[in-house]
Amino acid sequence: MSVTEIIKNRRATPPRLFAKKDLPNGSVEELLRSANWAPNHKKTEPWRFKVYRGEAKAKLAADAKALLLEKQKEGYPVAPEKIEKFASTLERVPVAIAVILQPDPAGRLPEWEELAAVSMAVQNMWLTATEMDLAAFWATPTFIELFDELLELENNQKSLGFFYVGQVMMDFPSPGRQDWKDKIEWKE
Repeated sequence: MSVTEIIKNRRATPPRLFAKKDLPNGSVEELLRSANWAPNHKKTEPWRFKVYRGEAKAKLAADAKALLLEKQKEGYPVAPEKIEKFASTLERVPVAIAVILQPDPAGRLPEWEELAAVSMAVQNMWLTATEMDLAAFWATPTFIELFDELLELENNQKSLGFFYVGQVMMDFPSPGRQDWKDKIEWKE
C-alpha cells in the first residue's frame, strides 16, 4: 500500500468496533517507533507515551472512574454517562496509550509547536496502525486535565488524551472529505 493509500485508509475507528483480542507487544512497539520519527523543531522530541494494558489498564479505568465520580460530587461538570463510557471503553480496548506533551525545559518553542509535534507523532502511530490493519482512535475527553496524578505526570507535562489501538473487528467506512480544491487559494 502506498503512503497516499495509507493516508486515505486511516480511520478513527470507534473502540466499540475493536475486536476483543490482545495485541502483541511487538505491534505496540512498532507504533511507538514510528511515533518517535515525527518532525519537531529544535529536536525537542516533546512526545511521551505510557502504555496501559492488562491489570494496569483495568486499575487505571477503575481509578479514573472513582476520580471522576468524586470530582462530579465536588461540582465538576461531567455527565454520569460520560464517566461510564470512558471507563468502559478503557476497560474494553486491548491497549490504551496515554499521549503526553513534555515541552522543552528551556522554553525555546511556543507550546503550539510542541503540540503540533506530539500530534504528528500520534499521526505516525495512526498511519502505522493503518498499514498493520489495526483499529485506532485518539480520545481527548474534556476531563483529561484531571488525570495528571493518575498518570503520574511530571510538573511540566500535559496529558493530551489516549490513543486506543486493537484488532479490527469490522471495517469502519470512510467519512469522506470535501473536495480539497475548495480549501485552497492559489497565489501566483
